[in-house]
Amino acid sequence: MFKSKSSTLLFLIALMVLLAPTQRHVFANEGPFVSKSVKGDFAEIFAGVKDVIIGKGINIAHTLGSAKMLNRTAPTFNIKKNVFLNADIVEFCSAKISHELVAIDPANIVLCPFTISVYVLTDDPENVHLTYRIPTANKGSEIVVGKIVQLLKDIVAEATDW
Repeated sequence: MFKSKSSTLLFLIALMVLLAPTQRHVFANEGPFVSKSVKGDFAEIFAGVKDVIIGKGINIAHTLGSAKMLNRTAPTFNIKKNVFLNADIVEFCSAKISHELVAIDPANIVLCPFTISVYVLTDDPENVHLTYRIPTANKGSEIVVGKIVQLLKDIVAEATDW
């Protein structure tokens, strides 16, 4: 079938690539999270993120005061310098997208709630950073996960593109 060892080796490598588990990331060129930085006021941008979410008819489940907790507990762990001046995380879930997720695979419930972190670094007080995770899910959920990513991307864009 094959004329040489190199042909056999190339065939085996191609076969391994085809049979290897596929990436579970929806967007292979992106990392596990996406960050955007803008100049502005932390409180205004965080309020903007919440306003956009509510404006889309989505309920905010919770907000987490991350910087307050980390800065308060830093001395307990002998941490001398705070990373954040401000940092909050907003948790929310789209009922429509969540229904689509769990209809494909009930284990996808773990992807809810979605989160966007908004923070200002101690070493970079002029910029507000917005970060969200690129979720991964079991095979067959790629289209719905793409909807989550698009929703997160749209919220961040709308909250920061004035």
